[in-house]
Amino acid sequence: MRRVAGCALILLLATGCGASSPTLDQAAQTLAKDAKKLEYLHPTVNKKIVDKTGGDGNDFTTCPEKGTAFRFHQLSGDFAKDNQYTPAQLADLTTRPLQDALMRVGYKIDRNASWVQPGRSFVILHKEDPGITFIVLVQASQPNIEVIGKTDCLSVSQ
Repeated sequence: MRRVAGCALILLLATGCGASSPTLDQAAQTLAKDAKKLEYLHPTVNKKIVDKTGGDGNDFTTCPEKGTAFRFHQLSGDFAKDNQYTPAQLADLTTRPLQDALMRVGYKIDRNASWVQPGRSFVILHKEDPGITFIVLVQASQPNIEVIGKTDCLSVSQ
């Protein structure tokens, strides 16, 4: 599982690192707002949020152009105990609301990089403007839900 999450993060870091018209601050504000909408969509325990959407979250390490950086927001958690559904069933039931919430605010699914199988899904969604990518991983094994949002590499306002 950690290997899948690690590969997902590498894929996320490698996507969309070209400078474009929105600033990093603008994209990060949108990222934070969109990520907050997901925090309440699923019943979880052991919830962990890493919010690096503020100015102290600038990461210049994988951006090829000087003066560009990215920021990210990560949410993970486990399904609460449920006597009605198995973890695999909960994974199947949880993916769609997370995906739909992002699609309602302008994200499009990358169907070539996303996949779904019983009890596990890996969905990549991208919002072209201002340049944000989300990876949504939902599975029967723990952590059951991992959502990572990342801005493209964008100009850092000085």
